Amino acid sequence: MAAWSSLKWAVAATCAMGLMQAEALPTVAGRDSTMESFTGLLRRQQNNFFAFSGVQQGLGPAKDQVPLRKEIREMIANPAEFNLFLLAMQRFQQMSQQDEKSYYAIAGIHGRPFKAWDKVTGNGQPNNGYCTHKDVLFLPWHRPYLALYEQLIWEHARDVVNEFPEPKKAAYNAVLPTLRIPYWDWASNSTIPREIGELATIQVDTPKGQQTIPNPLYSYKFTDINEFSDLQSPLGKLKETVRYPQVVNGAYTSQIDPLNRVMENAAGGLTSTVYKVLTSYKDFNLVSTSGRNKHTGRPLDSLESIHDNIHNAIGGPIGGPTGHMADISMAAFDPIFFLHHTNIDRLFAIWQEINPTGYTLSGQSDFGTFTIETGTKESLDTPLTPFHQTGSAYYTSASAARTQTFGYTYAETNDWNIPPQERVNKVIAIINRIYGQDAPAGAIGVALTLPVPKGSNAPMIPSNQPLNTPPPPGVLAGYKKNIVQDGKYNEWAAEIQVNQAALNGQFRIYVFLGDVSDDASQWDTAKSFIGTFSVLTPMEGVHSHIAEGTVQLTAALLNKIARSEIENLKRETVTPYLLKNLKLKVAGAGGKAADIKTVTDLKVTVSSATVTLPKSESEVPKWDAAEVAIDFIDVPKGVFTPVGN
Repeated sequence: MAAWSSLKWAVAATCAMGLMQAEALPTVAGRDSTMESFTGLLRRQQNNFFAFSGVQQGLGPAKDQVPLRKEIREMIANPAEFNLFLLAMQRFQQMSQQDEKSYYAIAGIHGRPFKAWDKVTGNGQPNNGYCTHKDVLFLPWHRPYLALYEQLIWEHARDVVNEFPEPKKAAYNAVLPTLRIPYWDWASNSTIPREIGELATIQVDTPKGQQTIPNPLYSYKFTDINEFSDLQSPLGKLKETVRYPQVVNGAYTSQIDPLNRVMENAAGGLTSTVYKVLTSYKDFNLVSTSGRNKHTGRPLDSLESIHDNIHNAIGGPIGGPTGHMADISMAAFDPIFFLHHTNIDRLFAIWQEINPTGYTLSGQSDFGTFTIETGTKESLDTPLTPFHQTGSAYYTSASAARTQTFGYTYAETNDWNIPPQERVNKVIAIINRIYGQDAPAGAIGVALTLPVPKGSNAPMIPSNQPLNTPPPPGVLAGYKKNIVQDGKYNEWAAEIQVNQAALNGQFRIYVFLGDVSDDASQWDTAKSFIGTFSVLTPMEGVHSHIAEGTVQLTAALLNKIARSEIENLKRETVTPYLLKNLKLKVAGAGGKAADIKTVTDLKVTVSSATVTLPKSESEVPKWDAAEVAIDFIDVPKGVFTPVGN
């Protein structure tokens, strides 16, 4: 995976010049997407419900200008903005846990402590939070959730600014109107910045001068954990959130270095999968959820399944203790949750821009939420509880369709005051530069433009090259005739579906190409590692439900071509190679390898699809329908020996 390169910074900077135009926006298929404009901050209505609109400051000077949510590294590079954000977060986290506008209460909307927020109840599941996981509402539900979080942080920032003496007050007032929450783009640079993952304390500029404070992005400290007394896992007893923890003398502490090694090893797979979902999926029902695909009958990836992998990676090592991010009911208390989900919202917004008429949904809640009954039919008009748009009406997937409704946008989803198709083309070009260059299609496309290297001048594949990241284009140029025929090549993927209750808790399915140790603690950083399919669940009370996703294999196969282990990507070449070398392993909670035969409803196939390379930067690759090449494992049918088709 390439680092956060100067090119990617240049792309972000180019997109971010000035404030974002928000005139032409993604439409909601089959609906009028025009929204009434809601101004003002969080307020109590006559019927005692909270209604909110997101931060509506900074929308100017023209009416259609909207501030940006920025990548966290970009915010860090702006000292005044980052300082103000830290001070606001500190105040937010210091509020009484009993206050409904506290960090604790807002994080608790997502999962535990499984109680009503804003007095919103229903006939749902009392042991669930409000969040809609494994559900077509997954993406739209989080949009007003993040807007509420953002608005409360902005209010704290406003209060902080008013306490500064001049001239600092004027300087922070210049930053305040456009202050928005940041995102962490793990698909472009998977490592966690030290300001988030390493610094337990951080120096800030306060109204009283320079001070060192507990870093509000490093962890959240509970003042009372009594509401978690029913949670049997150790998380219910911890007074501070932890990531990838270790236990020393009974104390849980976060670990950043091993976590970043895991993230770096997973980077190539994250980039390839994000790029494929953004550029090839046209049905929002498939993009939104990792729940069973009932539309094509084939296991497919989704933004939710990618999201699950990040949660579990941060949550903890295989074979070790578990951090908060790996428990869906506790995850939102970790501040990195909101950085992660803001990036998911950004990817959702990018998909909407590329598919301006594709946002429509229909589905069913297979196991409900705190307010949604199991079996409820869902549509664009389903209330996104507990979030009130007015004193009497909830936000819906239709009314939450546009980020601009909530007073923000992203650098990649600008309008630029250009015609709709030109805007689509421009967004595609940006995504090709940010993600496409590190995905197989992009690396192959660049290789086609390079001369075939000869003799001693031929570049070598780096010795530390991750298997799931394509070789550099200069290396691939020597093999382009083997890889591409008539502008087309074959993509390969492992398609996975499994019952999320198979092992009574969190588990991960690992895919390797080559030998791998039986020691599960070595799997995340193994040289043969390609990727994982993670099942994100509560630690307790897991519902039976089929989840699905994929692990992309093409980058690994390109590395094998560059190392002369296989000749090309053709089916007759790759199928026997994968039958011999592709390995699958499962690790459950507690980190022990699980017997695959015991993993309920597990089914894995390997498919190939012909991909036509784009002819310009403003086009996306074209994927033909995938065809199954290998029936790898089918536990319900008792198939445990891979069979080629």
